[in-house]
Amino acid sequence: MAVGLARERRNYVGLAWHGTFLAAATALGQPTTILPAYVALLGGSPLVVGAMLSVLLAGSVVPELLFAHIVEGSPRKRPYLLLAVFSRAGAWLLLGALTWLLAGKGSLWPLILLFGLLAVFAVGGSLGSVAYTDIFGRSIAPGVRGRFYASRQFLGSMAALAVTYLARLLLAGGKGGDTNGFALLFLGAGLLMLLAGIGFMLVREDPVPREDRPPLSVYLGRVPALWRQDPALRTLVWIENVASLHLMLLPFYMLLAEVTLHVSVGAVAFYTMAQIVGGALSNAIWGYVGDRFGSGAVLRICLLLGAAMPLLALALVAYWPAGYAVIFVVLGAAISSRNLAYNNVLVDLAPVPLRATYTGIVGTLTAPSLLLPMLGGSLISLLGYRDVFLLVALCLAVAAVTLGRSGNLGLPPQG
Repeated sequence: MAVGLARERRNYVGLAWHGTFLAAATALGQPTTILPAYVALLGGSPLVVGAMLSVLLAGSVVPELLFAHIVEGSPRKRPYLLLAVFSRAGAWLLLGALTWLLAGKGSLWPLILLFGLLAVFAVGGSLGSVAYTDIFGRSIAPGVRGRFYASRQFLGSMAALAVTYLARLLLAGGKGGDTNGFALLFLGAGLLMLLAGIGFMLVREDPVPREDRPPLSVYLGRVPALWRQDPALRTLVWIENVASLHLMLLPFYMLLAEVTLHVSVGAVAFYTMAQIVGGALSNAIWGYVGDRFGSGAVLRICLLLGAAMPLLALALVAYWPAGYAVIFVVLGAAISSRNLAYNNVLVDLAPVPLRATYTGIVGTLTAPSLLLPMLGGSLISLLGYRDVFLLVALCLAVAAVTLGRSGNLGLPPQG
């Protein structure tokens, strides 16, 4: 009994350690602020910025069905987690080193390498997310999962704020066109990812009985039957596709500030801090709303926030430029609401033995929505920020109203 309790505590600490340093690493490579500013510094157009986010999103979900087939039949999942976290760390370290050596020399190589290494990073995350669900479910008892999420969120937010404060000092000291500050941020993200991997090394995993893994063709052949037989799966895909509408503008709030307000490079880290604060402070609200009214209510709020943000951004640029950081506070809250709601929906609707498979199916069937940032960049290049922002706000408002007419989206009652 004592041995089992000690293992639970060790796993709790290991997973919390990983989540804390992962949050810090993510802050240094934030795709809504730091990466768009870096791409713009290299001369990338809005289309290139949108393509960057599409690569990150697609790489993180499209391979999930293949990885689910590999991981589900394995007696141990931790090796996949370690492979994922260290490959992701390597991608950041290599990106930082190459940025230091190549960026600012009038070459396209930095952009080409950025896309390739971000793809490696994203695919590693896809493998890790499939394996993590099983590890987490067997490592953290149901009675303490809420406390675990709360502690991990708090520690992660504090760590992320600390590193972004340092990033602000670092970027503020650079000159216009200087990419060395970004190189140091990427190197820091890689080192923090390595530290995050130590958490997985602490985790002790009991092997599960090895299952006969069907051929991939047989495994994929089961998907149409699941789709026809399970309305919950169709609901999940519908929810994810609708909620993905807000992805179209995610990297362009930063670009709007650079184009219209001519903010300094140091403002990038400040906006990142604002986003972290917005996400951290709003988590308690989303938890209450989800418990009281269901995940569908949180998703509707997410869509309404998505509809309000483009309008708010345009208003701030026109009437209160000094307060533009407010948009990133709201953005952090919107991303937090979407993540919390979608994770809860997945847990509620997917059968326990098929959670990895359902994750992969949803990722595959929502793949077209991952091109939305690229579409947004193309439209901005053609029509400008104002028209595209207004169009997206209208679409998200319509989506929120549509979901509001469908009750609780077919989700089971909370409680």
